[in-house]
Amino acid sequence: MINFYQLLEKDPAVLALNENIEKINGLTETEETLVLAASFHQQQKTKIVIKGNMYSAQQLYYRLYPLLKDDVLLFTMEESLRVEAVAASPSMYANQMEVLTTLCLEDEPKVIITHPMAVIRYLPKKETFEKRILNLSVSQRYSMNSLKNDLIKSGYKQTARIDQPLTFSLRGGVIDVFSIQDEKPIRIEFFDDEIDSIRYFDISTQRTIKQVKECKIVPASLLIFDEDFSSFEQRVKAQLKKDKKKARNFWTLKDNVERDINYLKNNIFEHYLYRYQCFKENIASLLDYVTDKQVIISTDDDARANLELIIEENCEYINELYSNDLALNYYSVFDDFYRVIEKHNPYHIKSSFFSLDSIKSKVKMTYFPLLPLDKVVEEIVRLAKRNKIVLSINNAQKELLENAFSDEKLKLEEYVEFTDVELFEGFNYEDIIVLTAKELFGVKIVKGRYENKFKEAIVLESYTDLKIGDYVVHNQHGIGKYEGIVTKEIQNKHRDYLQIRYRDDDLLLVPLEQFKMVRKFLAAEGVGVRLSKLGSKSWQRSKNKIQAEVDDIAERLVELYSAREENIGFAFSKDDEHTRKFEANFPYQLTEDQKKAIAEIKYDMEQPRPMDRLLCGDVGFGKTEVAMVAAFKAVKDLKQVAYLCPTTILSLQHYNTFVDRFRGFPVKIRLLNRYVVFSQQKQIIKELKEGKIDILIGTHRIISNDVKFADLGLLIIDEEQRFGVQAKEKIKEYKKSIDVLSLSATPIPRTLQMSLVGVMSLSQLDTAPQDRMPIQTYVVEKNDSLIREVISRELARNGQVFYLYNNVSNIYNVARKISTMVPNATVAVGHGKMNREEIEDVMYRFINKEFNILICTTIIETGIDIPNVNTIIIEDADRFGLAQLYQIRGRVGRSNKVAYAYLMYHGNKQLSETATRRLQAIKEFTELGSGYKIAMRDLTIRGAGDLLGERQAGFINTIGMSLYLEMLNKAINKQKGIVEEEIEESRNRVSEIDGYIPGQFVNEDLEKIEIYQKLALIKNKKELVNYQKELTDYYGKLPTMINNLFEKKRLELMLNTNRIASYEEYEKENRIVLTAEYSSTIDGVKFFERISKISNEIDLEYKRNQIILIFEKKKNYINRIAEALEVINDL
Repeated sequence: MINFYQLLEKDPAVLALNENIEKINGLTETEETLVLAASFHQQQKTKIVIKGNMYSAQQLYYRLYPLLKDDVLLFTMEESLRVEAVAASPSMYANQMEVLTTLCLEDEPKVIITHPMAVIRYLPKKETFEKRILNLSVSQRYSMNSLKNDLIKSGYKQTARIDQPLTFSLRGGVIDVFSIQDEKPIRIEFFDDEIDSIRYFDISTQRTIKQVKECKIVPASLLIFDEDFSSFEQRVKAQLKKDKKKARNFWTLKDNVERDINYLKNNIFEHYLYRYQCFKENIASLLDYVTDKQVIISTDDDARANLELIIEENCEYINELYSNDLALNYYSVFDDFYRVIEKHNPYHIKSSFFSLDSIKSKVKMTYFPLLPLDKVVEEIVRLAKRNKIVLSINNAQKELLENAFSDEKLKLEEYVEFTDVELFEGFNYEDIIVLTAKELFGVKIVKGRYENKFKEAIVLESYTDLKIGDYVVHNQHGIGKYEGIVTKEIQNKHRDYLQIRYRDDDLLLVPLEQFKMVRKFLAAEGVGVRLSKLGSKSWQRSKNKIQAEVDDIAERLVELYSAREENIGFAFSKDDEHTRKFEANFPYQLTEDQKKAIAEIKYDMEQPRPMDRLLCGDVGFGKTEVAMVAAFKAVKDLKQVAYLCPTTILSLQHYNTFVDRFRGFPVKIRLLNRYVVFSQQKQIIKELKEGKIDILIGTHRIISNDVKFADLGLLIIDEEQRFGVQAKEKIKEYKKSIDVLSLSATPIPRTLQMSLVGVMSLSQLDTAPQDRMPIQTYVVEKNDSLIREVISRELARNGQVFYLYNNVSNIYNVARKISTMVPNATVAVGHGKMNREEIEDVMYRFINKEFNILICTTIIETGIDIPNVNTIIIEDADRFGLAQLYQIRGRVGRSNKVAYAYLMYHGNKQLSETATRRLQAIKEFTELGSGYKIAMRDLTIRGAGDLLGERQAGFINTIGMSLYLEMLNKAINKQKGIVEEEIEESRNRVSEIDGYIPGQFVNEDLEKIEIYQKLALIKNKKELVNYQKELTDYYGKLPTMINNLFEKKRLELMLNTNRIASYEEYEKENRIVLTAEYSSTIDGVKFFERISKISNEIDLEYKRNQIILIFEKKKNYINRIAEALEVINDL
């Protein structure tokens, strides 16, 4: 296998870089990547490579990672201080902490890719950062409270349960911490003021993975202090005193500064407080973290101008703060770039054109024509006569080439070598030619690697995510408002209850053991909820009415499925070499969900009955690729494919996607929509009828009466619910005889998927592609300066912007204002009061980059995919539903550029309670925050309504999603003749054991409910023991009251057997009555001996052919009952 590093050992550019002499000019991206990697490998010395901006730094990192793996690091910082102050990216911040931690804890050399604004920003000194690293070990004297305080001082945020890095949680005798350098979070258990154990645990199961003797916890903030805070405070106040005469309103400035100091003193590290870094004595830059290093500046000619523009914008922001009495006059967060780097003797690489006096690499761009597979074989054989050929391809592509060579009676290995390094494009070096999938198959290699520890987070099932104030629905009593869990003491026994408030302030206490009777009320966002009246019959009447409707739809679903099973269709053939080649050309790694969906669709297509499958998946999760695999399978068997889109723009986009993906294959694809001139339409319809067109993509025009297919085999429908009645009727006819694949961007609930197994064919894509960059989402007060800055930044990288303003009456004024604010922008307007053709024309011109800003209403909510639009600004975000915001936000982030979404609200506006709660959720609108979870929940409710119909959606809103789906599941099972396995309720309950969950030990209601839920589902003693161990692992040593719950459950498991007729509790005694059958078969002598050994205080009676055990309520009588039950279950 070829060694690229040895190959480039004598390359002039590599030697020049190693010796730090002469400049290198004119490097392409591939050349730069290889030269840097080879130089690093030879020197084994840290290199800090400074690119012109954050975007180019990210791109170099993605190219270098396949070559250097964990030896390359990316250190970026927000280039705009204004953006960082209002809402910094948590994932970017975590990345900064991870890089600094690596530089402090590891001695191995690294390649660090960064950009000017990240180099000149003030950081804590390396020594300060290292002092804040906590070294913990088992048996160390360290109290829980001390660790909690140290974590807060280091910037960790306390949460109820850890779900992402840089957080910690505290409960019982345990502290969980997710330190950024660790792959998994740490659980530290205490015994008094001593660390009893340290263990890593799995974030999804919360179970221990492995025990360790020691661990390190690194800082979670750049605002850390190693000096006496009072001296820092004095310096700030000294500057405040100096500003007394200059400030416009000194008292406002004083209030703001004192508030900030108070925040810092109390370890509240808001991102805007970063500006106080300059008042600390011990500050440094990234370059100071490494002693033995080579600093490389690799930029183009525009880099200096770009840096000056960013600094100018940031200085403007600083002056704005000062003039508004929000910040002190002495305010600087960055140093002078050229002053900082000159101290480190930087080496320059210019990406501009080659000049005579500069060093040039021998790496050359390769040229390999795009050819059919048999011609690719010929070309490789020809080139191999004079050159060494090296291939960088995946296993599927290798197998494809091996088969192609085999067809020509040749062996691939005799002509080429392989490398396992994933290169983005090929190159020539002397007599060596390196080829990738890009050259061989025309596949675009995706530049993207995004591995985020924030992805580890637990995405809670929305139905159980219950908070005080939420609406709940009780099976028997209807809709109420949940007010939390209360513990009541009755006759010296404690019990936990769900407290629910009903209409007219009526109160219902539901024992937590009966949690199954209560579920969260989920309906579409904005639906008004009316509380039920306790004791009223109206709730039961509503349920009965809906039950009849649910029974009806279940019957229809089952009948429809049975009828489809009897229809005769075309059985497509199995996969062959052509299919494998097509699939190997996909430039991304398929997700597991995509693989599963493709396998399900292929299986359906290979059956002799027509396929009718629904594929659900979020925007950008890869539905189109799955559809294209299905289309290829149909075309391979000489069948035609129709792809039906709801809008002209979408049909155009899908057409372009198909043409690009099918390039190199003999497949004829045509587009039919209103943009196609009439003469061309006539020609397309003629060729389609003659069978000369393989795939036709278009709007409802393609199912018009005059459009006839020669041999249609597959119909793909995008967003079927968006078509009119006539189109839906035509689709229904198609479904009787041809294979149909429907696509929907709206997910459906997992429980509904499970209910419809065997009734409807469903596939769902729940996983985002691995390398997909997250959308950086900011929630901010509307600010004209910020709007101007973020638009200018997007335009500077030749991108486009959506500006969503959902008020048609004022939208043109907003457009004029934006034009004035950003003079170099070209602005267009699109809104729902335009007719369909006008909207599509505006979108068409926007896609073709005739405008770079589109001021629009929610017409962009679904479907449109414009990769060049990577910034969206949403004004009055608090007026939108979360599901709607989630889908609107999904209009950006469709390329390998970092995308930005700014959700803006008016800060001076009085918000309603609903809007306030929504805004709070939006502020947590990260991929894994609660805002995301609520959005996904609302989307699944919408998805269920789309799938089952408008009438059923109304019923969901009446009784709530959870109860509706439970009723539907039972109705479908009944129609299918499935007998449901009910979890057997305990007939014999123990009420005398004082078991409950103390609030001081478990203070989260959700966790209390979860404990009772899991206890109720336990079926045997082994499961009970395992769950007790799991809770002990999670909380530490359990208190007596929780252990009593387990003892109570243990007794109930033993009491509820077919040997025991009843368990009876009386004032002075308790009785166990055995069944007559067991009483007649038991060995009475043995039984009497075993019971007598337990205690002589157990009385035995024999009445009506049943043995009765009587336990007088004396000391330890519960223990005697437990031992007696062991005997009963043993004999």
